[in-house]
Amino acid sequence: MLLEVGRKHFAEIKSETVGTENKMVNVPKSLWKLHGKQAYKSDLILTYLLAIIVMFFNMLNAKDLALWEIIVIAVLSVDIGGGVVSNFTKSTISYYKEAGLSPHFFVWFHTLQTLALMFVYNQFYIPAAVIMAVGMTGASIAVVFRKTVFQLQISVFFFALVILLASFYPEMPIPLKTLLLLMSFKLMVGFAGHYGKYTNTDIQVLIKE
Repeated sequence: MLLEVGRKHFAEIKSETVGTENKMVNVPKSLWKLHGKQAYKSDLILTYLLAIIVMFFNMLNAKDLALWEIIVIAVLSVDIGGGVVSNFTKSTISYYKEAGLSPHFFVWFHTLQTLALMFVYNQFYIPAAVIMAVGMTGASIAVVFRKTVFQLQISVFFFALVILLASFYPEMPIPLKTLLLLMSFKLMVGFAGHYGKYTNTDIQVLIKE
């Protein structure tokens, strides 16, 4: 099912005509790594809307945390929540490809977010480390297979493993489990599952249309 969702999402983008309601806009250089050089208005809206929703959801479920810990969870919620949408967009994925940036570095850079979560929820550092180790390893493997027809299937396979691993820890706090699953989803099914499939040339064609 996740495979079909990913395919339908990108099929809709490919067939979408650019109108005044959903045209591509230039993105400030400081945000290129988040959105690429150009992005659809709807993508930007959905990105920041989900970021806010995830933040409020986690704030409602953040219990027995110090103020600084709540702030860390809020920041990570915005970062990871927004990344769920942006890591699926053609503009973000093609930017890393065209800029010559290592997709593996992008994937494993999320070790920092994982460490931050482990620091806040230190009693659950082992399951957090195991889940994200599988998640980031799966994402890197999917990227390696980017020239095959199995790329997306591999990413979905490893994401399923992450979900199964998370089910072993029902006592895990809701914000921690939510962010681990969302981070794995955006890295594996979003970024790694589609990396290398599109280039900035595709985007320029859409702009001209």
